[in-house]
Formats: sequence, C-alpha cells, structure tokens
Amino acid sequence: MGILGDLLGGVGADIYGEIPQEIKDLYTDPLPELTAPDVTFQPFTVTGSAGYTTSGPEGTTYNLSDEQQAMQQQLFGGASNFFSQAMQDPAQREQAVFERMMTAMSQPQERERLALESRLASQGRLGVQTSQFGGTPEGLALAKAQEEQRYAAYLGAMQQAQAEQAQQAKLGGMFLGQSYAPMQALLTEFSPGLQTATLADVARRQQGEFDYEAQLANLEGVLGQRQGLGNLFGSSLSSAGDLLGSIISGAGGLLGDLIP
Repeated sequence: MGILGDLLGGVGADIYGEIPQEIKDLYTDPLPELTAPDVTFQPFTVTGSAGYTTSGPEGTTYNLSDEQQAMQQQLFGGASNFFSQAMQDPAQREQAVFERMMTAMSQPQERERLALESRLASQGRLGVQTSQFGGTPEGLALAKAQEEQRYAAYLGAMQQAQAEQAQQAKLGGMFLGQSYAPMQALLTEFSPGLQTATLADVARRQQGEFDYEAQLANLEGVLGQRQGLGNLFGSSLSSAGDLLGSIISGAGGLLGDLIP
C-alpha cells in the first residue's frame, strides 16, 4: 500500500502543481469592493457687481455689496417716510394749506378794503349805514366776495391735501419698488452661475453612475472568470478522478497477481 499511496500522491501533486500561481491567487484574493461614488451637492459662489450669492447644503444666502446695500437702505427709508406722510390725518394738512392760502390772500383783501374806504370817503359816505344791510352796498359786496374767496380757499386746501396724500403714497410705492432693484440685480447675476452649477452637478452624478457601473462590470468579470476556471478545473479534476480510478483498479490487479 506504500507504493500505491506514493503513486496516488504523486498523481494528485502533479494535478495541483499544474495550476498556475496567478490562477491560485485569483481564488484566494478578495473580491473587488464596491465604493459609492461621491455625488453629494457641491457648494458654489457666484460673484458680480451687485454682490455675491452662496449656495450650499443648508440653503442659499444673498449678500449685497456695500454700495448696493446702502442704496437699498436709503430707498427703504424714503419709502417709509412717504408712507408715513400719506398715512397722516389729512385734516392737519388741509389746515396748513388753508392758512398759507389765507396768508397769501390777506394783503390783496386788505388793499381792496382800504380802496373801498377811500372811495366812500371821497364820496362822503364813509359812515353811511343802510337799514337792510347795516353798511353800504359796496361794503357788503366786498365782504361777500372775500367770504367766497375764503370758502374757495378751504375747498382748494382740501383738494390739495388729498392730492398730496395720493402723491406721497405713489412716491412711497415707487421708492419701495426700486428698493428691491439691488436684490433683483443680484438674482440676475446669480442665474447664469446657477445654470452652470446645475450642469456640473448633473455631469458629476452621471460620472458617478458610470464609475459605479464600471465597478459592477469589474466585479461581474472577476466572478465570471472564477466561475469559468472553476468549471474548467472541475472537468480536469473529474478526468483526474477517472485516471486515479483506473490506476487503483490496475494496481489492485497487480497486487493480486503478486500476492500468492
């Protein structure tokens, strides 16, 4: 049996020894590991004449330049002032306008009164009193005309106050609208940068997908190679088994002949 064992061991060693070392290493080396590609969002900043905009994982921040920020605050302040004036009680403005109009009318009215007294004095009628009006007809007509002027001034003051109120509200709206112009300019400058960043992000994700597919293909190739070699050497081992069976059968017959 020592001879038979040596013979079988030699055949097995020959079969195993025929396997190349690189093929042995192929089965002993670990399989390639799959690593997730980095496709996370990459922060970016767009800088322009109006300021700069930074977009990151936590959101987007807008930063106006010092000049644009000062302009925005100035326009906001102007809008606030105009709106405050527009919201005041119009009666106060009516009274102020009426007083100014009466001040402007006082001197002409005083001149008219003095001129009438001068005419009445020259006619010797300065102290005349009528039973119906308590004064001269000319004096009554002057007083009536001046009162109508006063009433017209009051109506004019009301209309002027309302017009000023509407104008202040309109100016406040204009100032408020223009106060957003710096931010609009910043957004306009941000738009092309956003498009570029979006294209870069899509390209990065596509490249990550391609890299992952390449890793899968590499792993599938290694597995396929091992499976193919396994099938090949399985067939070889089967043939070797048949060979060993024949050897054992022949060795058994030989031993039978040798043993008396």
